[in-house]
Amino acid sequence: MIYPVEGASGAEPPPKDQGPTNVELPAFLAPMLIENRLESYAYITIALTPANREKMLAIREKMPFLRDAFLREVNKATIVKADDPKNVDTVALKARLLMRVDQILPKGTVSDLKFQQIVMTPIQGQS
Repeated sequence: MIYPVEGASGAEPPPKDQGPTNVELPAFLAPMLIENRLESYAYITIALTPANREKMLAIREKMPFLRDAFLREVNKATIVKADDPKNVDTVALKARLLMRVDQILPKGTVSDLKFQQIVMTPIQGQS
């Protein structure tokens, strides 16, 4: 029996997706400070959307520098919401992190920053 082979008989291969693919950064811990007191940590996973597929490599090459900059940024100032101190202010934090991205990568390399996951981790042994 003869089985058809993909790509044989002049059939064109399906077109490849040329759109951007998110580049997920390794997760990191961010302190949740309320009135300068450490209340808990937020375990944050972020994905960067490149402006186009060609920018993915640039993002991956600078991943250690991005992660370092993000860690410095979340430790520099609080990340909690003013009106809800048990949650991360994602709008303000996104703006701060995008400023860091623009310091490390050429402007226009990243089109979006998305929070993939934020998990709150309480401090053990608190009374």
